[in-house]
Amino acid sequence: MIRPLVLMTVLAGGGAVSAQERPWTPLPDPVSATCPGGLCQAQALSSFFEALRGSRVVHILQLGDSHTAGGDITAALLSRLQSRFPGRDIQLDAFGTVGETLRGLEIRRPLFDGAVPQLVILAYGTNDGFDDLLDPAAFERLLREQIGRVRREAPEASILLLGAPEAMRGEGGGTCPDDPHSRWREPATLAVVRDVQHRVAAEMGVAFWDWKGRMGGNCSAHTLTLGPEPLMRRDHVHFTSAGGDWIGSLLFDDLMAAHDRRGGR
Repeated sequence: MIRPLVLMTVLAGGGAVSAQERPWTPLPDPVSATCPGGLCQAQALSSFFEALRGSRVVHILQLGDSHTAGGDITAALLSRLQSRFPGRDIQLDAFGTVGETLRGLEIRRPLFDGAVPQLVILAYGTNDGFDDLLDPAAFERLLREQIGRVRREAPEASILLLGAPEAMRGEGGGTCPDDPHSRWREPATLAVVRDVQHRVAAEMGVAFWDWKGRMGGNCSAHTLTLGPEPLMRRDHVHFTSAGGDWIGSLLFDDLMAAHDRRGGR
């Protein structure tokens, strides 16, 4: 998709991002086609939920590609967590590289640069899915290895795997009804990556978030570029600032719904 160019670090502590500084108007709330409430294996987040209830300091680490590097999604998640739990010092470190694949996680040394987090969010897959020569079996082995590595280095941490969002190429062959020139379509490999992520998460007992479903499913990467205030950029891969805030809010909502089902407060 894009060669690695930029590394962005977002570090925010308690009160660093105010919910009042990010005004938000409710937007459509798509239904996950894969996981009830958007999350599969939500029970795997129990240690993170316990930390939200009782720890003074809660540390989250997100590792990923340009969706993480952009900062809007993580900022939206953090600001809402801080608003929901004002008595906690919630910190979120986000390290994302434009064009990054899962191989970037493999070569990251050390995995944790500082405090060991209570939640590790892995947000890879888009660039892997744009690689038409990707070996699905090799991708699966690497994903299993890296989940195992996180568990070894942070045995008390919860792990949340974000399924790859929908993204598109403008090379023709599209079937979206609101694309009159049939230009935009999702790479076939991206669906394979997403399926591998979903299955591995289930088999290894880590939480999985259905990002594509929460975007709106098939053709959402095109639909979200339309209208007077688009939520995705014209490249059909990256979100606008408003779109990042929207997606981050949906992730927060799904996490909190699961938290509350477990008797959270």
